[in-house]
Amino acid sequence: LLNMLKISPFTYGLAIQQVYDSGTIFSPAILDITDDDLRNHFMQGVANIASLSLAIGYPTVASVPHSIANGFKNLLAIAAETEISFKEAETMKEFLADPSKLAALQAAAAAPAASEEKKEEKKVEEEEEESDDDMGFGLFD
Repeated sequence: LLNMLKISPFTYGLAIQQVYDSGTIFSPAILDITDDDLRNHFMQGVANIASLSLAIGYPTVASVPHSIANGFKNLLAIAAETEISFKEAETMKEFLADPSKLAALQAAAAAPAASEEKKEEKKVEEEEEESDDDMGFGLFD
């Protein structure tokens, strides 16, 4: 109908070239930052601080958990080579004495993970089938 009246629809809009704020000029991509982007950049910074602190041996809030875990690994290594024993080392010594126990434990842990993946795949397939059935139309539309 609009073509018969020789009217063509149009829109007005602005294409942002640069963003100016408090004397600083930014690219328009800065407007597309999400909370996930901010969280990822923050976590990357925390990881950098932790790795730097571990490398120079300076304890920080970010590096202390890693330092404790590394110390515990060293204690387990000492316990494995000597007669020193404590609760966690006993479990490790049992696995070192009989590797079949470790293999059985790993197989038991892998089995539920594999079944969960299969269930998730089935759910995804069912959801896709359900969405194709009605094609966006209801029974009485």
